[in-house]
Amino acid sequence: MQFSQLFTDRLDEELGNSDSTRLFLTARRKFAVNEGLRQFADMTECYVRESSITCSNGTGEYNILSTVNVAGGDFVRLSKQEPEYRLVSSGSSGSTQYVSGDDFRRTTVQWLDQYEPGWRNSTGGTPQYYYERMDGGQRRIGLYPPPRITSSQTGTLRLPYVARPSSMTDDTHVPFTQGSTVRRDLTEYHQAFVHYGAYQLEKLRVQKQESNEQFQVFLGYVQRFLSAMRPKGGATIKVARSYFGESRSRGSVGGLRAWPTDRWGDR
Repeated sequence: MQFSQLFTDRLDEELGNSDSTRLFLTARRKFAVNEGLRQFADMTECYVRESSITCSNGTGEYNILSTVNVAGGDFVRLSKQEPEYRLVSSGSSGSTQYVSGDDFRRTTVQWLDQYEPGWRNSTGGTPQYYYERMDGGQRRIGLYPPPRITSSQTGTLRLPYVARPSSMTDDTHVPFTQGSTVRRDLTEYHQAFVHYGAYQLEKLRVQKQESNEQFQVFLGYVQRFLSAMRPKGGATIKVARSYFGESRSRGSVGGLRAWPTDRWGDR
């Protein structure tokens, strides 16, 4: 549906009122529907984008709130899809190396401090872990070891993330449009933004019950989407740790060391 349909006719039906000049001002209507769009995207993670961060030799951290690294400036948080590191060699025997999955695990600074003492002094190698770190106004993603990249190589971090959808401004705008591409698979959920808008606007009439009812309908759309995205069929169980693999990769003789537990695979 177009934006004009959402903040006029559809919202009129839920409010039982077509007023747009006294209480339910057009500007308030538009803001409320756009807020519903953003809340739906945040709660369902239905709007995921991907950024390619160009890595530098020996540089282990990158600010993902910077438009240099995430051009859209719409980063909300890392998505459930895991990042991937890619190293392309352009020499006479050109090749491409991918590091992902079990070879590229999510961890924390605390885990590195405990199990990789002196990790901050690393001069580089092939990244095996990634982590997030907050630093004032910056939100950084870190790679350990820092990537080692020669003059004939290009290192890239592919970063899938939950994005903040752009607000609709023109009457003809359609929700979840990126450039000229429309997420038509989400059309059935457009009404959710109307219910969220009604939830906010009913507060202006001090109609607490009606407001709560609209919010519950909105949450119903959220659950409907989440249910539709669940894998069909039986679940596959995957062992969280490979003790043999850990022993082999670590060269452990007398015992095994714990892998980081703060990673998507453990959730």
